[in-house]
Amino acid sequence: MKKLILSALLCAGIFQSLSAQVFQKGNMSVFAGVGASNTVAKALNSVGEDASNSFGPYILGYQYHLTDKLMLGLAYSYQSASTGKQTIVTATDAVSFKTNMNISMLMTQLNYAWYQNEKQAMVLYSGVSAGSFSVEGELEIISGNKDLAVKYNSLSSGVSYHLTAIGYKGRFTKSSKLGAYAELGFGMNGLFNAGINYTFN
Repeated sequence: MKKLILSALLCAGIFQSLSAQVFQKGNMSVFAGVGASNTVAKALNSVGEDASNSFGPYILGYQYHLTDKLMLGLAYSYQSASTGKQTIVTATDAVSFKTNMNISMLMTQLNYAWYQNEKQAMVLYSGVSAGSFSVEGELEIISGNKDLAVKYNSLSSGVSYHLTAIGYKGRFTKSSKLGAYAELGFGMNGLFNAGINYTFN
């Protein structure tokens, strides 16, 4: 997945052209930000005592303006989390353990810009993202039989999604390539996420 993101960023660099005044058809941009909460991590953390997750997820992505209204993108998100202490007891054995996880998500984005302010070079948009997530885990045995923990510990991959109710993307000045973005929505990139946006053309 990381190779796919790097390929998208490389293509954006190769095909960059002259700076434009406003967001329009053909604009390409990369963005990096962080989310305030994460649905996947919260669901996984519901198991065990003292569950925890890092602030985030951390997000890296690419967007292309198919038209001045329609944006197609690709976003990679990463977050670390822990299930907290879990205890398994059988008739013959017992174990207490934690599972430390790395959660990776790759989603395709489709956003619609329903408002543009050319004077400030900014857009307001809504959209939907869909893709998949994978979880890599490492067992941390507190006490007991590790083989028992391996037997009962399960990590899975699945479908990821995110709905953007309202998003903002703008340049710091009308002719600047550098700007910021912020999104309010629901899904696996958190209720709120924001960061820096750089437009190539």
